[in-house]
Amino acid sequence: MPTKYPVNNFFLLIILSAIWGSAFFAIKVGLNNFSPTGVASLRLIIASIFLLFLFYIQKKQIIFTKEVIFLLIIIGIIGNFVPFYLISWAEQFIPSSTAGMLMAIGPIITLVMSHFLTKNEKFSLMKLISITIGLIGVFFIFNIDSFNNILKNSSIDILAKLLVILAAFGYMLSNIIAYEKLTDIDSFSITTFATTFGAIFSLPFFVYDMGINNFSYDIEINSVYAIIYLGIFPTAIAFQFRYYITKTSGPVFLSYVAYLIPIFAVIWGYILLSEKISLQSLIGIFLILLGVYLGQNKLVSKISKKNI
Repeated sequence: MPTKYPVNNFFLLIILSAIWGSAFFAIKVGLNNFSPTGVASLRLIIASIFLLFLFYIQKKQIIFTKEVIFLLIIIGIIGNFVPFYLISWAEQFIPSSTAGMLMAIGPIITLVMSHFLTKNEKFSLMKLISITIGLIGVFFIFNIDSFNNILKNSSIDILAKLLVILAAFGYMLSNIIAYEKLTDIDSFSITTFATTFGAIFSLPFFVYDMGINNFSYDIEINSVYAIIYLGIFPTAIAFQFRYYITKTSGPVFLSYVAYLIPIFAVIWGYILLSEKISLQSLIGIFLILLGVYLGQNKLVSKISKKNI
């Protein structure tokens, strides 16, 4: 039966956006003492330990076939480790706000890929309208300095920005794979084992990176807290929301998280840095929420209910 207007998924998307919106800042803090490889690998290792523990105490089971294992490994690589590394590397050279803004390309990438790679998520005028409204909202939230940061044309800036876009592509493609190919696997199992396989894949790179650094990091406690936070919240917990929303509302709806993240950049700035919220930002927030709302009500009702 069709899933009709699951309002809870809208609120889950809001929570996911709040958590992921904080991740860019946490990555910056982690990079004070850890390399991009260290940040990416350690957050996966921490997340996988946390998830496997929960999986064990809940006595959950999963039937592993060769295809399921292969797909979980692919998701763990292109949807976990590689984007984590690319964003961490890029944030050495560009502001975290710029990285967050570049992720707004995600819904457009998903709209195109989903049309060709899924059975239910085909292109429609309403999808295009809702995505366009959300994108306009993102433009309203960010000021001219943010756009100047994106338009900087030094070679290292260009490379960093291209890698963030590539990370967005990896996230969106892995969501489509989970939605289309792992229909019989519940979202928590996908989260647990895609994360675990991503952590395992990252280990050789982490060991090599440690070797380069003589198996020691100059550690500060804030960086340690940031890595632990990244592992538990933006990875373990947020990825459960990510795959639950993907399986119940589809990858296009999930991609709207890229529009909501800038809202929380404004909110976190207001709460933590006492930054003022301008009328321009309020208009942007309204347009983003309108686009997401239209997307939910027109997209979700057409998606068949699957195992979660």
